[in-house]
Amino acid sequence: MDIESLVRSLSQPSRLVVESSPHLVDAVEKYAKDAAVKNDAYRYGKAPVTMTIGPTVGTSPAQVLHELGVATTLLTASPLAQVARHWAHVRYCATLTRQRGMLGLTPSAQSLVYHHKVTQSEQLGIGLALVVAKKVLQRQYRQWTFFAVDAEVALKAGFIDGAGAVERTSKSQKRPDYFLVGHHSSGRRSRMKIVVLECKGTHQPPSFAYGQLARAAVQVRTLSVGGRRPPALMVASCLAGRRITSYVLDPPGDDELWDGGPDDFDELLHGRPEDHHWRTRPATADEARTWPAAVEDAGPPGTTGPDPTDELPPGAPEVFDVPEERRGWFTQILTRAVAATALLFAGDNATARHYATPRQRGDEEPHTGQLRLFELDPSWAESTATSQPVADDLRAEGTLYRAPLPNGKTLEVFRGVESSLYRHLADGQVAAYLRAAPLIRRRWSRSRPRDGVVSVGRDGTVLTIRVTDGRR
Repeated sequence: MDIESLVRSLSQPSRLVVESSPHLVDAVEKYAKDAAVKNDAYRYGKAPVTMTIGPTVGTSPAQVLHELGVATTLLTASPLAQVARHWAHVRYCATLTRQRGMLGLTPSAQSLVYHHKVTQSEQLGIGLALVVAKKVLQRQYRQWTFFAVDAEVALKAGFIDGAGAVERTSKSQKRPDYFLVGHHSSGRRSRMKIVVLECKGTHQPPSFAYGQLARAAVQVRTLSVGGRRPPALMVASCLAGRRITSYVLDPPGDDELWDGGPDDFDELLHGRPEDHHWRTRPATADEARTWPAAVEDAGPPGTTGPDPTDELPPGAPEVFDVPEERRGWFTQILTRAVAATALLFAGDNATARHYATPRQRGDEEPHTGQLRLFELDPSWAESTATSQPVADDLRAEGTLYRAPLPNGKTLEVFRGVESSLYRHLADGQVAAYLRAAPLIRRRWSRSRPRDGVVSVGRDGTVLTIRVTDGRR
């Protein structure tokens, strides 16, 4: 397939297979019960339940890449951070395709050696999980809009123990990947929800996903707000050529984060939250689950064991307890992280860093050598801040990257935020941004897009990919 055909194929509507069944719950529960014989960490997971979804959901390769790009915006702070964010899109352009209407892997994606497949499945698992999770939440909460926030960024502002650099420690392996922050405005009330999300991906058979979901059940239980656990979603995607299948479970919880009048909401989000110096605590024995005694050598039939780096370290997980009286503070932290994520996706680091606390920026840790989450990037020769038309009446502010291709062609990738939403964020109007974001998606659905691949998220972020005849 030539590069132009490859890029065009990214926009093809595809069906992603999803499964949430009693059989899946039983398999995950059996894995956790048997694994708990040798590793007590599995006793601290949430009890998974099924949900109504599927058997497929609609998406496209471009939408998966878009979700992945936005979600991983904050995971790097090197001097080449902008290039790394761009790479999240370009690297996986040739991995997803439509196979007889179903979302699947391209032949080149299937031919990778093992260690590259592990990285690929982890990354694509994030994009796929976000597609599935947002579809689930759109069905449950039809008038709500959900935004993905990196859990590392949010927790870093409140906790000095258990949240730090993204690395494989016993604490980081037992905390979730993302928070999905939901917003709804009726004109008279503004409401916020939080849903904890854990994303998994594998090239292994479906039985491997049972263990991944058993581990995810522990990770999504490590956040407490006001003494109550928020609801959670756990998604494990099995990548294969003919079709990709996402297995999803829905542990329940208390989902209301904040509720108040619109004026109070605007005032809350205008405030600048301070860093706190809380410490995590080990989960107590009362928080552990109990099962009937498991047979020592039992195991789920045909289940593939976890990669050693993916296994949960033994022992009770650390719990991040946000006090009841700090719900407003946590709402501020989460919504400002939403704003920063959108701005960083568009390449505006200077404005994004104003939405971060000193600890998130790294201002409090000059001697640790830790990379700052909001480090200002130097200018990059192949990126330019620009305003770009997206559809007939839709423009976006962001960053355009160009990469030369054979035969004088050029690959152009634009990442941005719809222009009116960008102005809200640049002016510090987070509440106005949250209210207006879903309206942009509706405008987009009625517009005629420009040439190339165009993806517009419900958060107002925009991804476009196209091939041109040469450099401009």
